[in-house]
Amino acid sequence: MKGTVDMGNIISFDGIVSIDDDSLSMSNGLTDVLIDYLLISGSELAESESEKRMIVFLAEKQQTIIGMGNVDFDILEMPWQTNTFSADKAFLLKVISYARLLSLQKGIEDKLGYKPNQEHIEYALNGFETLINRITVNDINENNLNEWISGAEIDDPIYCGFPKCRKHNVILSHFGCKLCNDGA
Repeated sequence: MKGTVDMGNIISFDGIVSIDDDSLSMSNGLTDVLIDYLLISGSELAESESEKRMIVFLAEKQQTIIGMGNVDFDILEMPWQTNTFSADKAFLLKVISYARLLSLQKGIEDKLGYKPNQEHIEYALNGFETLINRITVNDINENNLNEWISGAEIDDPIYCGFPKCRKHNVILSHFGCKLCNDGA
């Protein structure tokens, strides 16, 4: 899978994608699986406002709302800020690690409504982890955070205490619950 840039979605480090970089190229289905696992894991682990913002950012990547193949993003676009960078990076690495454990748990498919291929989810989690490991505080452009926040409406979850879905217990985005919207 590495090196292909003509698949459904690409998560890149900085928007520059080439055949031999560490961008994560995935089918639409695998993109949904990755986001679902990160969302479930992150919703359980997030405590601080900045951690919850990271999960809302990921929860916005809903192909059922935005359209298939339209949830590409760059790691640098995420709502990073310099004063919480180290904690947020450690949090995301913990989210990835916990998502790996979730992928092995019996019964997770009941929550998701499907059972993903273990090899594929490992590929996606490993690729995402590589990109998160690459980022440093010097890469942060806080204008990205300010731009993302300024695009939010007054009733957006980032302004309403980061509510969770009553059925799935995941943090909501302005589109609602990703798992509900996907029919889980």
